[in-house]
Amino acid sequence: MKNLIFGIILLTSPVVFGQFKISGEIKNYSERPVMVRMNKGAGDKLINRVETDKNGKFSINIPQKYSGIISLTNLQRSSSIEVLTDNEDVDLTAVYAPDGSFKEIVFNKGANAIGFQNYQNFQNLNDLKNNIFPLLKAQYDPSDEFYQAVTKEESRISKLNPAVELPLLKYYSQVSDLVNSQVDNKTTAEIYANKILSRLNRDNDYLEGSGYLSTLVLNYFRYSIMGANSQEEINSTVEKEINHLLEVSDLETPRGQNVLSAIFMVLPKEQFGSLLEKYYSKANDLTCEITEELRSNLAAHNMIIGNKIPDIKFKEPVKGFKSLYDVKANQKIIIFWASWCPACKEEMPFVKEYYQSFKKEGGEIVAISLDFDQYEFENATKDFDWINYTELLQWDTQGVEEFGVSSTPTLFLVDKDNKLIKKASHISELIDNK
Repeated sequence: MKNLIFGIILLTSPVVFGQFKISGEIKNYSERPVMVRMNKGAGDKLINRVETDKNGKFSINIPQKYSGIISLTNLQRSSSIEVLTDNEDVDLTAVYAPDGSFKEIVFNKGANAIGFQNYQNFQNLNDLKNNIFPLLKAQYDPSDEFYQAVTKEESRISKLNPAVELPLLKYYSQVSDLVNSQVDNKTTAEIYANKILSRLNRDNDYLEGSGYLSTLVLNYFRYSIMGANSQEEINSTVEKEINHLLEVSDLETPRGQNVLSAIFMVLPKEQFGSLLEKYYSKANDLTCEITEELRSNLAAHNMIIGNKIPDIKFKEPVKGFKSLYDVKANQKIIIFWASWCPACKEEMPFVKEYYQSFKKEGGEIVAISLDFDQYEFENATKDFDWINYTELLQWDTQGVEEFGVSSTPTLFLVDKDNKLIKKASHISELIDNK
């Protein structure tokens, strides 16, 4: 029995204690949130939010095996600390500067994190050597002291050789070089397009973890249309290459679905809307298990009149309701808003005025706030009698992606079966549909 119990503990411990841990101390950042984002698929996802203690210390358990970039950001995403990890513990120190940025970042633990920082420092210096120093030297005579000092620094940088022997770090540097390659003619473009295809076909999860998947897909299209002379030729080429990308990556696999999500991300709907519609239909017809990211893309795309809206599961019950679907009413208005949004401050008094008659007719309002400050949220909603919900995660709030919300306020009117009646920016646009 003891052996059985010990075996169960071993099996469950990664879930309980996490696969690895990221810890650190950020000076001047006491009792503030650290947003933890992980590259998944075509983009990154918020996986955790932790608070620093009064000394700016924090500790984050990552409960799954992961190899790639993890971003630690402030709430506004105005600054970040990029951590490269191959499922290994990381420890760091940093300073939060008055301008709202993380500076003086030092990694004390984590071979890939340390190597990644050295690699980035080398890349920055190399960029100076190749792009800035020649401009500076052009302004001075070779006999000038400053000219000679720049030449000496060029020589020093040329001799630097950051170690990239670790598998993940080596992979990241190779993909980074591919992404940043200079391509200026059709012959070179074909070579690099084939290199991208090879990575999409053969690379493991390192590719998603690098955060470069969408950039590679975008570059692939840029290289493919190089030399095209008309919009018709561009559209024809893009359609052909989408089919090729999905054939190579296999749409019924997570990689293929990640590539499709990247396609939806990088191709503007204004230019390729009718073409993309074909691939939204293909994705909707998939019978295999689909990735979370593609599911969100489809949910947002399917937000059309007559379709059922996505459900939102509340982290904690609000007025006894556990989810959006749990709120029963003849009609519901779902509002995505925030106390920090000037347009919302102008709109909410009109919503409040309309709510009384809407409620009497069997309607209900569910307001999903994109706030980040609990006090501001509570102060803004104290006179709102409808159902108010927030996760204090701003644009990472549940429902934002699934509903395709890109601005606040955004309002959705739905019927008793949670089917969309109308989408609007102002309550006045919904009054005729009550």
